[in-house]
Amino acid sequence: MFRRLGTDVRGGRRARSVPRMVSDTPSLDDAVALATRAHTGQLDKIGEGYIGHPLRVMRAVAAIADGVGADHEHAQMAAVLHDVVEDSAITLDDLVALGYPPAVVAAVDALSHRPGEPVEDYLARVAADDLAVAVKRADMADNGDPARLIRLPAERADRYRQRYADRTRLLDDLVAARRAAGKAAGTGEAAEAADADAHRKPAEEAGEASGTEGVGGTEGVGGGDAKRAGGRAAARGSGPPVASTP
Repeated sequence: MFRRLGTDVRGGRRARSVPRMVSDTPSLDDAVALATRAHTGQLDKIGEGYIGHPLRVMRAVAAIADGVGADHEHAQMAAVLHDVVEDSAITLDDLVALGYPPAVVAAVDALSHRPGEPVEDYLARVAADDLAVAVKRADMADNGDPARLIRLPAERADRYRQRYADRTRLLDDLVAARRAAGKAAGTGEAAEAADADAHRKPAEEAGEASGTEGVGGTEGVGGGDAKRAGGRAAARGSGPPVASTP
């Protein structure tokens, strides 16, 4: 996006107007407007305007974001945009060009189910991004909302209910596994540091001991000098007697 600056007068001549890139990050309202345009004409599974789904997810995600330490506004942006790449002509590059924060774009990427992608692989990508996890939990909660499913034929409602319950459990397991792996890695690093420290201390102590022996060695040299001096004294003692003072 570009904004053309106004012109002014400098030294009697009009300054040339130049385009400047607008660097403002889109607001949450901008994200809502973009999602509304992207989902125009689309219906959800009960026949209502599809935009209602991302809007409900957006409203629900703030509380969930607290649980994963995600930024509220970023979570709401990612929530309202979570289906635009998967279900419309908008691309990730478009979101980048529009100035959406990298964290939001990354979350939308993780939340976009690739054609033919196994559910396990898809949810593993989601589980690797805390912002995407918060949005996906709100997304599946809305998709499995009993108040909405009751408006579907019973068999179809049961199928959706089971689908989202299974996927929620799978996502929870993947997130737990990721966190456990992170803790194990942290524990391993701490153990390696402790092991290195344990090996370093004896080496330092050995170095100190070696330094003490060196001093002792110097003393040993002194001892050698003393022995040589004693030898010379003994040699003198074996010579002619020294006259004593009467």
